[in-house]
Amino acid sequence: MNLLEMLMGSSQAKEGFRDFLNRFEEGPPWEGYGDQEVLERYGEVAHKVSSSDYEQAARDAFGHLSQSDREEFGRMLAGQARNKRPDLPGLTPGQGQGFGNLDWLANITGQLHQQPGLLRDILGGLTGNRESGSSGTSSGGIFSSPLAKAALAGITAMLVKRVLGGR
Repeated sequence: MNLLEMLMGSSQAKEGFRDFLNRFEEGPPWEGYGDQEVLERYGEVAHKVSSSDYEQAARDAFGHLSQSDREEFGRMLAGQARNKRPDLPGLTPGQGQGFGNLDWLANITGQLHQQPGLLRDILGGLTGNRESGSSGTSSGGIFSSPLAKAALAGITAMLVKRVLGGR
């Protein structure tokens, strides 16, 4: 079953995802939902789309972050990915690109997503410092970085938005 069929099959599922999308778009991208909800929603939609749709959703999601947040997230993501999969190509942005480059971020996230469980494993190990009441550590949640949570929530929201045709 593809994402469109899933969302159109149940009005309850559709409304739940629409609510998730609204919460993502109305506040800071790392607030408004719990870690477990983000993981569950992401798990429901991320493998039901093509790799090109996934990368476009990632690009759109990262566009909701400031340039400095993208830079911080890109550096953390590349560092963690290098620790887990040093043989993965493209872990450093190309010439003229920085770690906050939308195309590079979308591409590397898409590559990591293609390896079962790797992106979740990497994002669970990131640490960062966002204005979420966190000082770089998790308060018992799965995501130790609010930017990691924002990344998965954003990708999920942008996939849903694409299928539902916006708000």
